[in-house]
Amino acid sequence: MWQRFSRNLFLFIFLCFSLYSFSKNDTTAYNPFFRDSVLKNKIDSGRWNKLVSVTDIHKPSGKTVFVPKQKHAQKSTVLLYISLAIALLLVILRLIFDDFSFSLLEGMASVKKFYIFYKSKKYDSLFAILSVYIFKISILSLVVYIGLRYMQQDDFTNFSFYYFFDIWVLLGLFFTVKNIIEFIFNWVIDTQETFKAFFLQNLFAEFILSVFLLVLFLIYIYNSYISYDFMLGLLLSGLGVYVVFNIVRSYQLMGNVRIPYKLHFFLYICAFKILPVLLLVKYILNNVVQ
Repeated sequence: MWQRFSRNLFLFIFLCFSLYSFSKNDTTAYNPFFRDSVLKNKIDSGRWNKLVSVTDIHKPSGKTVFVPKQKHAQKSTVLLYISLAIALLLVILRLIFDDFSFSLLEGMASVKKFYIFYKSKKYDSLFAILSVYIFKISILSLVVYIGLRYMQQDDFTNFSFYYFFDIWVLLGLFFTVKNIIEFIFNWVIDTQETFKAFFLQNLFAEFILSVFLLVLFLIYIYNSYISYDFMLGLLLSGLGVYVVFNIVRSYQLMGNVRIPYKLHFFLYICAFKILPVLLLVKYILNNVVQ
C-alpha cells in the first residue's frame, strides 16, 4: 500500500512540476475582478483590425474626388442689346436730321453758336426734339434701372422688362408733367422764349449726360477688371461737370435772353428744376427700392 501511495504522490508532484515548467507567465496588467471575463471573451484581433480599418474616416479611399470649379454667373446680355438698339436708332436719327444733330453738338460746345442756331430756327423740328426727348427718357430709365439693381445687390444675370417699363413710365410721366406745368407757368407770365431756350439747353445737356452714364455703367458691369473706386470717381466727375456746365451755361444764356428780375429767375430754377428732381429721387428711394 505504501508503494501505491508513494507512486501516486510521485506522479502528482511530477505533473505539477511539468505544468509549472511549460506555462507562460502572463505579465499583462489586468484588473483582477475582470481578468477572467476579459480572457474568456477576448475579441479576435483580425476581425477587430478589419472593423477599425473600414470605419476609419481619415483613411484615404483610393479614389480621386474632383471638386468642380464654381463658375461665375453669366451676366445677361439684354442690357447690351437694348443699348445697341438705342445706338442704332441714334445713328439713324443722325442721318435723317443731319443739320439738327450738328447744331445740337455745336450748340453744347459754344453758347454763342447755340444762341445763333436757336435764333436761326435750327432747333424748330418738332419730330427731332421729340425724338431726343424720348431717347433721353429711355436712356435715363436704363441708367436708373442699373443703379437701382446695383443698390439691391443684383448680379445682372436676369433682366426684368416689367421693372424697366415701370421706371420708363415713371420718368416719362414725371418729365412730361413737369415740362407742361413749367410751360403753362411761362405762358401765363409771357416768357415762352426764355422757357424754350432753357428747355432746349437742359434737354441737350441731360441727353448727353444720360449717354455718358449708360456707357459708364455698361463698362463697369461687363468689365470685371475695373475697380469700383475708379468708376465712382468717373461718375462723380461726370455729375460735377454736368452741374458746373448748367450753372455756367445758365449765366451765359441770361446775358443773351433778357430776364427782368434775376432773383425771380433763381427762384424759378429752384422751383422747377431742383425741387422736382429731389422729390423724384425721394419717391424712388421710398417706393421703388426694396
